[in-house]
Amino acid sequence: MAVFRNGSSGGFSGRNGNVITYMLNGQWVSRIIGLRTDKPTKPVLAVWQVTKLAADFLKPVKDFIRTGFELETKGTFLNYHNVAAEYNRLNAITGEYPDQRIDFTKVLFSKGKMPATPGISVKAIKKGLTFSWDSSFSAIGIKANDEVMLLAYEPDTKDATFSLYAGKRAGGEASLSIRKRKDPLVLETYISFISQNRKIISDSIYAGQIIW
Repeated sequence: MAVFRNGSSGGFSGRNGNVITYMLNGQWVSRIIGLRTDKPTKPVLAVWQVTKLAADFLKPVKDFIRTGFELETKGTFLNYHNVAAEYNRLNAITGEYPDQRIDFTKVLFSKGKMPATPGISVKAIKKGLTFSWDSSFSAIGIKANDEVMLLAYEPDTKDATFSLYAGKRAGGEASLSIRKRKDPLVLETYISFISQNRKIISDSIYAGQIIW
């Protein structure tokens, strides 16, 4: 992919032969397109599978990762979704092609510089989940009015339930409502903390697997 350093494409956007020119995050870029005529190798197939795994996985949590990774893109031309997908492609997918899969213990739905909060736990309740943490934890960058973000991912349905404003750090616990289902749900659970002014965020923390 080529980037026009002077910020201009010369007034042209669209396709010219096998070259496409378009605006991406405030810059004009161009790339060559074409059909593959060779048989893809195993490494190529592995990359395709990883890319699809990450894309499908992040699709139902778009609003969560927008908040979770937006701060990582400040001062760059990067897109929050691309940053989230890249991190999880490289760190949260395990196995060998064609049996690659998501390792839920290594997934990040938010990434930032706020110190990790200890004492994270989660339990099932009648209407959903209750998360708890050590509300007495103190460190530079930690404040009592930090807000809590909660997420429960459903591997079987590739769906998710989340809240971007679930409570305050000082409360020590917060709940996430889950829609009733006929069958038991396997849920992979996560919690993030973000400052009230939304200028600093923590890495998401894996809280564990719950059968609900």
